[in-house]
Amino acid sequence: WGLKPALPSSRIVGKELDEYRQSDYITIPSQFAKQTFLDKGVPEDKLIHIPYGVDIDIFRPIPKEDNIFRAIYVGAMTIRKGAHYLLRAVSELNLKNFELWLIGSLCDEIKPFFKKYRDIFKYFGHIDYRRLYRFYSQGSVFILPSIEDGLAHVILQAMACGLPVICTTNSGGQDVVRDAKEGFIVPTRNVEALKDKILYLYERPNLLEEMNKLAYKRVTKNFTWDDYGEKIVNIYLSLLR
Repeated sequence: WGLKPALPSSRIVGKELDEYRQSDYITIPSQFAKQTFLDKGVPEDKLIHIPYGVDIDIFRPIPKEDNIFRAIYVGAMTIRKGAHYLLRAVSELNLKNFELWLIGSLCDEIKPFFKKYRDIFKYFGHIDYRRLYRFYSQGSVFILPSIEDGLAHVILQAMACGLPVICTTNSGGQDVVRDAKEGFIVPTRNVEALKDKILYLYERPNLLEEMNKLAYKRVTKNFTWDDYGEKIVNIYLSLLR
């Protein structure tokens, strides 16, 4: 896209790499994140893989107030998060009784896309995380077309509010979302794949309802912060022994 990436300083990068070298173990939240360490030559037995959790007291479903098919995106409006691919996909689908809600901070790099697709979405800006459940719960599906994420917390938040998820292979979502059960995993930068899965759910309300239930059950039974805490404490205890 002709953009210069906003990278941390070499001092910060050097400090973090030194921390990785000195550490005995490194915890990572997803298989996608794990693979990036393996690709850089980090031994697999140094990596501890534990997916994040979600606060189910804050993120919970409430009744949907209408019958509009609504896609929800929560996250920074950036190229890295793939927001521009989602905008293009929704524009090309041009579905009736359909809304796209965008929630998160707006970065300059995405403003040209906002201008190009200004008639196809509602933008809410930044919303305090304690209020987000009200927005998730008015959705039909949550979509995160990230190009790179360790494990996006918003995936867990959306599922805790009863939303199936369409996310990319590079979002970390594969650790939580089982393809064709709680949602769909699609390739990065693939507008046609996004369109295909959005339309698939749009045309199948009964399947959508079933996926809602599976998404909620999957997270609340396996991916709460209590689950995470129990797993990480057990790991620490075993390492200390």
